[in-house]
Amino acid sequence: MEKFDHKLSVSLNNKQIYVKALFIIVAAGVISFLVYWQIYQARLTLVQDYQDDKLSLVQTEFVKELSSIKKLTQVLADNKNLKRGNKLRYMFRDRESIRSINDYFVNFGLLSPIISQIRWIDITGNERFRVDFKNGEAKVVKQKELQNKMSRYYFRQGISIEAPDSFLSRIDLNMEYGSIVEPYEPTIRVTYRTSSSEFIVDGLIIINFNLSDFFQKIRNYSSENAQINIVNKDGYWIFNNDKSKEWGFMLGLPELTIANYNPSLWESMQNQQENTVRHFDSNIYTLDKLPALFSKRHNETLNEVIYIYIKSKDKLINNIRFAALGYAGISGVILLFIGGFILYREYCYTKALKDLFDQLRTEKVELDSVNNQLSNTIRQQQLLQDSFVEAQKLSSLGMLVAGVAHEMNTPIGGAIISVTNAESVMSRLNEGIKTGLTKSLLENSVSSLDDNLGLARVNLDKAAVLVKSFKKMAIDRNNEEFIECNIETIIKELLITLNSRLKTSKVKIKTLFNDNCTLKSRPGIISQVIENLIMNALNHAFEENQSGEIEIKVEESDKGDINISVSDSGCGINQQQQSVIFEPFHTSARGKGNIGLGLYMVSQWVTKILKGQLVLESDPQWENKFKTRFTITLPKN
Repeated sequence: MEKFDHKLSVSLNNKQIYVKALFIIVAAGVISFLVYWQIYQARLTLVQDYQDDKLSLVQTEFVKELSSIKKLTQVLADNKNLKRGNKLRYMFRDRESIRSINDYFVNFGLLSPIISQIRWIDITGNERFRVDFKNGEAKVVKQKELQNKMSRYYFRQGISIEAPDSFLSRIDLNMEYGSIVEPYEPTIRVTYRTSSSEFIVDGLIIINFNLSDFFQKIRNYSSENAQINIVNKDGYWIFNNDKSKEWGFMLGLPELTIANYNPSLWESMQNQQENTVRHFDSNIYTLDKLPALFSKRHNETLNEVIYIYIKSKDKLINNIRFAALGYAGISGVILLFIGGFILYREYCYTKALKDLFDQLRTEKVELDSVNNQLSNTIRQQQLLQDSFVEAQKLSSLGMLVAGVAHEMNTPIGGAIISVTNAESVMSRLNEGIKTGLTKSLLENSVSSLDDNLGLARVNLDKAAVLVKSFKKMAIDRNNEEFIECNIETIIKELLITLNSRLKTSKVKIKTLFNDNCTLKSRPGIISQVIENLIMNALNHAFEENQSGEIEIKVEESDKGDINISVSDSGCGINQQQQSVIFEPFHTSARGKGNIGLGLYMVSQWVTKILKGQLVLESDPQWENKFKTRFTITLPKN
């Protein structure tokens, strides 16, 4: 009986092991599949998001380029030299008036480096005016060299549009006298329909825009996992990583189409509606159409359909699948090994749990020790940060002293020269007294002494003003009390001390004081805040030797507070940087020696010491003059 019970017990134990082993195998298979699927989807999504970013970037660049091109054409056409009014039509005009139109085309074309040609063609296709541009130079084509363009597609399409409106041609290669210009010049032509009732020529104004630089910019955006390709409505590449596949329709190579290389991809493009489309084979593709310019007047698009697709590197999906299978296989092996290990060690769980408990207790002690070390490190970091802040304040004062010293060199040097000249005059006068003083020598000496002493007095007065401004600013910056002060005076004295750094810059500072600027505050801190904002704009908003403007505006708000705004016409700040710009040690120019405490100190001074508010408004895409504005709101009392 006991033997039977023992066999039954062994059998039950074996059955339990089999069941547990089967469960482990199934669980390992399910988890391996989930690992495979998650890794596959994650990597696929990563590539797709990257391609979406590239697609959006290229679309944005195209919209900007096409919009600017269309606007340039409209601006060119909207000129009184081209309008008829009460003037004679083209065939009745004298050479001087024709020359004035050519001069206008020359001057306009030289304003933009992408303009390669400006033409005015009459309704029969004859060129009436033509100016070619190359390497920053303009060439007015003589009347006998003008051509007839009636056979060109862009003339036929542009002339069929009702005036006044524009048409954007397809993007192709520039041709001269029936031959393609080499090196290739990707070109888009914009036509503007002119009517006989309003313009002196009934026909088309056509501007050729050279897109070589623009295509090179797009080529720089391309990468291994985001290969940018642009295809025209007939499936020919106008942009490809492999340049040998481009411009098949211009070179007479009908085999260079996407329909020939990848028919299924071309079919997906043609079936695409408005939204972005994905296409998969052994690679990943993101498909879309480039935005079209729309004419509200005629309820139609002004340019042909252009497809864009972003291609991953070859066989990327297979690589992703192999990688996901590898991770899934490793996960399955690990799970099976763990399951077997669990089954083998099941009888000693209690001891293992005890060991784990002891280990956790030891790790807790170690964790407490690490936490203590971390707390000490944080305190040391805070002390170091405070030291950096003090060093930055001293650096600001040092720069202030250097600026005042530089400014004082000029008036003091002028005074020294004037005194030296006066001493020379005195020496000549003494010699004259010894040898015989004449009236003319006396009069000339007195006049010269008076002039030199006057110049010395003027220069010393300037030096005294600088010393007075510096002294007052130094006293204010060390004053810990709130006193009555005038914002206009603070800013003007600050600009005097900063003059040595500002006069060598192409960035000009403009000040506006609209209301009563008196309040009770700490003028020294206000001076440091405005100085940091000015230097931040000079260091980060403008490129080296770039022209620009910084505006400092002071006005009273509706609530009776004082608003001080510092605006600049620089490059602007993107949203990502705005979220961390006031954090300590954040800087976008660490390679230039910046430590990232300037705006952090401004924020701390305004909110903690001056009890005010600091607001940042910035957008690199703003169309107004100023791209960035810091607004400080300070209470009057």
